[in-house]
Amino acid sequence: MVKTRYFALGALGLIWLITSCRPDIEERPSLIQSDRLLAISSTPAEATPAASVTYQALFVGVDGPVDSADLNWALCTARKPLAKSGPISDLCLASNADLLTDIGSGETVTGALPRDVCQLFGPSPPPAKQDEPASRAADPDTTGGYYQPVRVLARVPGEPEKYSVGATRLICGLGGATQKQSAEYNKNFRPNENPKFTALGVRRAAGKVELTIPPDEPSPTVSVKPGETVTLRAHWATCPLKPVCGDGICGAGENDPDPTKGCLEDCTPAADCTEDCAPKGCTGSEPYQYFDPLQRTLINRREAIRVSWFANDGRFDHERTGRAEAEGDMTFSDNAWTAPNKPTTVLLWAVIRDDRGGVGFASHTLAVKR
Repeated sequence: MVKTRYFALGALGLIWLITSCRPDIEERPSLIQSDRLLAISSTPAEATPAASVTYQALFVGVDGPVDSADLNWALCTARKPLAKSGPISDLCLASNADLLTDIGSGETVTGALPRDVCQLFGPSPPPAKQDEPASRAADPDTTGGYYQPVRVLARVPGEPEKYSVGATRLICGLGGATQKQSAEYNKNFRPNENPKFTALGVRRAAGKVELTIPPDEPSPTVSVKPGETVTLRAHWATCPLKPVCGDGICGAGENDPDPTKGCLEDCTPAADCTEDCAPKGCTGSEPYQYFDPLQRTLINRREAIRVSWFANDGRFDHERTGRAEAEGDMTFSDNAWTAPNKPTTVLLWAVIRDDRGGVGFASHTLAVKR
């Protein structure tokens, strides 16, 4: 059976399409013409070994959300060979295998991470097997992260099997750091929070009038003319770089928590920001500490944010937009969209990702009228 393979870099990121056919250079990934899994989110976005994690799929077609009952999920414990190129082990892309742990079917599933996940995919070397040389620890990504992959199998009638892979970022501590550096890192560490849209703006060329659409509320009627080009502006939260009491964010320095528990258990009224005692972070470009393996120092960084755009009609100027790490103070991203030339109803989806594996998404409807 021919298999079509998708890979979403984590709850991370991009979905790559891997096939044996030559790609159509005119194809626009943003145009939804068939059933597609656009994103996979992990909640929490970053978790400890054996933690319970909930996964959600954004599975859509030309007419809107697709029945997700046939989506099958499994955690994969196969490590990608060090000498092999590509994002994951091919052993993950199977309907069943000894290295797959089934965690259910549907749009949303929940499963527990392996207890030895930091040895499988993290900075702790896996135990040596009999008559085999010792394996070395996994390499972190460019943000210092390690990830547990989850495989999603989509069976669409009349089409080849489609595989997608998401991931959960792992809380495994630092590899290669000194005891002092690890202590500082653990003191300031906060688990990654999934990014989230706060609004989507629609701006017309004439008059520069902007209509803001809250992503978590029923969409108001937004009408555009056939062939009209509008600017879509995605908004996300502003993340504080310094701890502020009462802002609802448990930031570094507000208390000294156990990083596996968040802020809730260790808040004390005498010394800490009790108003923010909740194990949650900021849903925008979060600050975080990064251990540079070359300089062997801890560096304060900001998350880069990327927005992927999709619609069942019309044309975007860009498939993806966003903000680089150096633009962390800018909390919006624009993309122009041109409506089709005839009256219709257009379904639009936007996926927001940070570069530490967090994912969020929203959808809206636009009416094209004369």
